Amino acid sequence: MILDEDTSESHFYEAFLVGSLEISQGAVTSFIRINEERRKFEMARGHQKFQSQQKNAQKQEKLKKAQGHDQKSAALKALVFTCTVCKSQMPDPKTYKQHFESKHPKAALPPELASA
Repeated sequence: MILDEDTSESHFYEAFLVGSLEISQGAVTSFIRINEERRKFEMARGHQKFQSQQKNAQKQEKLKKAQGHDQKSAALKALVFTCTVCKSQMPDPKTYKQHFESKHPKAALPPELASA
């Protein structure tokens, strides 16, 4: 008889006790030993996998903290002035006024730039 890996020990014992299987005691012992070793390996690997996932998550968290804040998002937050003609964004009114005078010389100056 060929034993599949999916055969459980309890099913094997039941069949052995009933007498429907004609297998020597050595075959039963080796089957149980191999099955237990396979379980030990799977259990250890599952635990190792969980530990390595936790370790990697901690490592990524430390790297993220060391990197600091995201420069791109901080730069986008700093762009508070938007050109009324071309919708370009500028960080301060002085730059906005220079942009408006150079790019849109024929357009009327917006009221927020009159004082700048």
